[in-house]
Amino acid sequence: MRRVLGLCVLLSVLALAHTSDLEVDHIRILTGKEGTFLELQVSYPLNDTLWLKVVRTDRSRGVFEALAEGGYREVEAVPIPHGVSNFGLKTPYRIRLAGGRYQPGEEVPVTLLFPAGALLTLPAPVEAIRTPPYPLLLPLALLLAPVALLATRAIRRRRAGRRAAGAR
Repeated sequence: MRRVLGLCVLLSVLALAHTSDLEVDHIRILTGKEGTFLELQVSYPLNDTLWLKVVRTDRSRGVFEALAEGGYREVEAVPIPHGVSNFGLKTPYRIRLAGGRYQPGEEVPVTLLFPAGALLTLPAPVEAIRTPPYPLLLPLALLLAPVALLATRAIRRRRAGRRAAGAR
């Protein structure tokens, strides 16, 4: 029994030493037609890589996905390298929440587990994923800009021709 207790204390101390400077900021849950995703920023000052293995809320589990050719694929864990790592809807690694439904305006406790022993539970507000009101507006503008330029030049040429004809 003493050995087990001693091992637990040793592992706890090592885990705290390994993740004591770990910071999680800007955490929120985004929900919409695309699905439900966890968005957060993790700051890790140590030079080794830490792995995030488990994400849970009171109604769903986190599914880790990595960007690959042709879209996202499921992975076992996401790396937290030295520095600042961002996770969101369109980042190289993302965390999809599979399971329950979330309503914008709620605040949900999110638990993050790192194999080094760090267990963090943080409140995350739920927000709707905002999509641009006119997703085709930019491509349409890019298509029409050269047409407008050519039309403007043609009008200026006609006016310049009329002025030259009137000056004669």
